[in-house]
This record gives sequence, structure tokens and C-alpha cells, in this order.
Amino acid sequence: MRKIIFKNYLKDPISTIAVNTTIFIVGCLFFGSIAFIGIMSEIFSDNQNSVRNQHIIQHSNEQVQYDKMINLLDSINSKLDKQEN
Repeated sequence: MRKIIFKNYLKDPISTIAVNTTIFIVGCLFFGSIAFIGIMSEIFSDNQNSVRNQHIIQHSNEQVQYDKMINLLDSINSKLDKQEN
């Protein structure tokens, strides 16, 4: 029975065009809705970006403090080395 339906589908160009067009339109709507949801979620997530930006700034501040600590430790070590000599 499946072969008969498939053969009839291939013989009638109007039904072939109609089915293919329907599949194309449904696919466009599906992927368009996924793109729309992605764009809307990106727009609405801007409210949370301020928290993310604060978090990134906090990490950069911590890195600056860490670098200062390393420099201080290096200077202490160099002073101790000079005293030993």
C-alpha cells in the first residue's frame, strides 16, 4: 500500500509541489520560531548582564590585588636575600 501511495505521489506534479511547499513552509516556521525565541531571550537577558558585568569586574579587581601581593612578596624575598648576603 505504501508503494502505491508513493507512486501516485510521484505521478501527480501538483500534489508533489503542494506537499513539498507545505514541508518547506512548516520548516521555515519551525526554524523561524527557534530564531525568534533566541532573539527574544537575548533581549530579555540584558537585565542580568549587569550582574555578569559586576562579576567580571570583581575578577579583574581580584587579579590586580593578586598581582600586588606577588610584587610585595617578591620585594620581601629580595630584601631578605640582600640581608642574608
